[in-house]
Amino acid sequence: MNSNSPQVSIIVRTYNEEKWIAHCLGAIFNQDFDNFEVILVDNNSTDHTVEVAKRYPISTIVKINRFFPGKALNDGIRASTGNYIVCISAHCIPKDKQWLQNLYNNFDENEKLAGVYGRQLPLSYTSDADKRDLLIAFGQDKKVQVKDYFFHNANSMLPRAIWDKFPFDEEVPNIEDRIWGKLVIEAGYEIIYEPNASVYHYHGLHQHGNTSVRAKGIAKILGELDEEGVGDLPESLKPEIANFVAVLPVLGEHKVVGDIDFLQRSLDYLKEVEYINNIYVLTDNEIVSNLAIQNKVKVIARSDNTKDPDLSLEKVLQYTLKCIEALDDFPEALVYINYLYPFRPAKLIDELILELQYEGLDSVFSSYIDFGNYWKEDTDGDYSQVGDALMPRVEKHPLHRALYGVGCVTSTPIIRMGSLVGDKVGIFPLNNLLYALRLDDETPIEIILGGIERTKKDEKNV
Repeated sequence: MNSNSPQVSIIVRTYNEEKWIAHCLGAIFNQDFDNFEVILVDNNSTDHTVEVAKRYPISTIVKINRFFPGKALNDGIRASTGNYIVCISAHCIPKDKQWLQNLYNNFDENEKLAGVYGRQLPLSYTSDADKRDLLIAFGQDKKVQVKDYFFHNANSMLPRAIWDKFPFDEEVPNIEDRIWGKLVIEAGYEIIYEPNASVYHYHGLHQHGNTSVRAKGIAKILGELDEEGVGDLPESLKPEIANFVAVLPVLGEHKVVGDIDFLQRSLDYLKEVEYINNIYVLTDNEIVSNLAIQNKVKVIARSDNTKDPDLSLEKVLQYTLKCIEALDDFPEALVYINYLYPFRPAKLIDELILELQYEGLDSVFSSYIDFGNYWKEDTDGDYSQVGDALMPRVEKHPLHRALYGVGCVTSTPIIRMGSLVGDKVGIFPLNNLLYALRLDDETPIEIILGGIERTKKDEKNV
């Protein structure tokens, strides 16, 4: 990036884009074309959007108090210095390193060109209606528009000289790009659609999220016609690229029974997980710290507050994430396990991570499937039935007993808010009661030791 005399100014508008901004900026600062500056226009984000953005060498942050799309762009452009302006939404992620160059190449000696907009691709978990809209609107053929004034500021470029003549309308609540497109076309300029300048865009054209049967059918057909354009993720969001860290909280001295060290057992398990980059042990105990160091695992010391056994797990993980980020480690999500759960399927954590990323979820955790009959007691001592009544099992909807300690993966924005589980949840059901066993006073140790012996025999027989 050349920030002294940038040829291109990239304007990124944000409002609570903590989940996306690192992926957007990471892809921007990885471009082959490096003569640019980045201007962030933030509309009073209440999450960590700005803090995350500051990890990157952005040139200017413009704060706005009332959002109108055209005014936000104009404010960003007024704070910029480049000869060409790029507009990109914070939840758009350039597909490759040639995105910016492919936009810029169109302006070579074309005085009639007012602007270029690029292709927008859906993610694997974009809604069917939005997939349909994106695949219909953004095809594979480049085109020059001399009458059609369609233009889209989620992924576009225009010369500053054109903007000087035709700034964006500052009073309309939306489609400022279409209004601008009509003005320049009527003034005799051209607009180019450049499919080789592609971004992934979580939303569709209208951000409505409609998931009707018709939309689902159309999206499926379009996806089959254009396999390259749908069902993928940006590189930085793919599990093999994104940063996942495991957190193993331990309070006091860890449990050792006979020759079985249960913490070591969990560490050995985590070291086999394909998609985990770092493992952190949260502890207040020197023996536990030494064991972690022997395993080449990172240690975080518990604060006085987090030594309280009654402190919620959410608060403990929130503190841990803050410590991890203070070490310049910025994970996509935290993998939480409790070492007191000694049994879990071999590839469970990798499966949870895959589902989190490819389904676009906030949290994914394991559960035990239970077809039993349960009642709950309220504060007045009254009882009510939970789940289906007595009926044949084949007709029942099973209950899921959450086993967070066996395996739970949660995106960092959710952890940062002090929650373990977000609104968009995936559940990975387990049907073996062994996975629900926990090393505590309620479970006889003989049962757990017997389970360990059985699993050892099963592994030998494989």
